[in-house]
Amino acid sequence: MFKDNDFLYIEYTGKIKDTGEVIDTTNEEEAKKANIYNPDKKYKPLLVILGEHRVIQGLEEALYNLNENEEKDFEIPPEKAYGERDPSKVKIISLGELKRQGITPYPGMLIRLQDGSYATVKSVSGGRVILDLNHPYAGKTLVYHVKVVKVIKDDNEKIKALLERWFGENNKLGLELSDDKKTVKINIAKDYFLLEDLQTRKYILAKDILTYVLPESSVIYTETYNKETFKG
Repeated sequence: MFKDNDFLYIEYTGKIKDTGEVIDTTNEEEAKKANIYNPDKKYKPLLVILGEHRVIQGLEEALYNLNENEEKDFEIPPEKAYGERDPSKVKIISLGELKRQGITPYPGMLIRLQDGSYATVKSVSGGRVILDLNHPYAGKTLVYHVKVVKVIKDDNEKIKALLERWFGENNKLGLELSDDKKTVKINIAKDYFLLEDLQTRKYILAKDILTYVLPESSVIYTETYNKETFKG
């Protein structure tokens, strides 16, 4: 049994109950079998911090009742997954409007509209396009097979897990946690100096450390510049 702020690594495969279609997985072979393999994605256990709400509601709620190394199947209703289908989110627009945006629609195509929302093209006929702004899995009952492969309890290891989340595996950030756990020092290697979103990553990382690991600590970033920094 777990509680809020617990750090878990999980393996999972999610399917649509009615069809058995695999919609998401941490298993590379499973992804290839289901024809959803993405070469840009790293298939590995997923870090979940309970109470963070980064996974669908039904999956997160189910995790509270598991134990380390336990695996189980869960059925997740639409209201705890991607919501019920809303008929009012089905729209009809002119084909010309989309073409003016440089979009040539076809059934099944996922497009981004001018307001930033996404829609699935349901049909194209007679100069009209029917768009569905519901999530593709809205109204679907899902089945997830989940295993808790690791629980992180050490604060230092929790911070390392967050470093990996925001700066990737094998990152070159130095980490030093004071004995009284009041200070977290993170050294930013020169490899990251020119990252366009460096400040955003630093901000979110610090926020996560203070929210989920050490709320009474201070996070200090250091960046060292010398003549070696500008070589190459």
